Amino acid sequence: MAFYEITVQVAQEQAELIDAELLNAGAVGVTYADAKDAPIYEPLPGEMPLWSQIKMTALFDDQAAMQSASQSLQSSHPELEQLKTQLKEQVWERVWMDHFKPIRFGERSWVIPEGYAVVDPAAVNLILDPGLAFGTGTHETTALCLKWLDQNDVKGKNLVDFGCGSGILAVMALLQGAKQVICVDIDSQAIQATQQNAEKNGVAAGIKVVNPESVHSIKNQDGILANILAEPLLALCDDFHQMLKPNGFIVLSGILAAQKNMVCEKYASRFIDIECEIEQDWVRVGASKG
Repeated sequence: MAFYEITVQVAQEQAELIDAELLNAGAVGVTYADAKDAPIYEPLPGEMPLWSQIKMTALFDDQAAMQSASQSLQSSHPELEQLKTQLKEQVWERVWMDHFKPIRFGERSWVIPEGYAVVDPAAVNLILDPGLAFGTGTHETTALCLKWLDQNDVKGKNLVDFGCGSGILAVMALLQGAKQVICVDIDSQAIQATQQNAEKNGVAAGIKVVNPESVHSIKNQDGILANILAEPLLALCDDFHQMLKPNGFIVLSGILAAQKNMVCEKYASRFIDIECEIEQDWVRVGASKG
């Protein structure tokens, strides 16, 4: 199937209106990117910060719909310059598999892309289709968390996967024996991917979804897995402390090596037994609630 794109540059205050117009005109999805390469970090729960100038790309699976949307956009916003593109035909849902093969984490944990054979039937095997969400295990931030789950006992524990993405950490924790994992993500596609991957692996009953706006209701958890970025992790230190029962643990990832000391110092104010593991330029930070 061929796909088509319309790309426009818009001001922040135009984004919501034009997003709705493109979706109403038949776009199957709209993505945002910074038009000026200014960094933006993982938002806090309930927040959706945007750049001042946004490159907005609408994807269509029908050329006629794309042309109709283009004409409608030209009529309502003649000042916007449109870039229209036809994408190369390929089986998009399998493109990611070209670079994603079965991977072992630690001694007994495997992530198997859907469609591949299980390498070690005696191991803990997670069958994964990341879909539209982040988290295959190939990035160091996720790999560090998967290795922690392989090396530590989570049997019978109640956990939080904060920023669950594809659900890879939640599902692996349940396969390793966790009792329940509360999943939080600002992206509805991530929640969908998490639930689908949990179903593929027979652990859907252990998933509980909590909306970002309701995270303060989370209490008395045994542990938190948070593979996001350093800035929101710094802001969430007190919230994480309140979510845990005494002696509960945190496993934090998405932290650059240059940010390690900053994160450790912040969490040392509320947590004890701070420990770190570094892989490439990324750091995993662990700690316990005193």
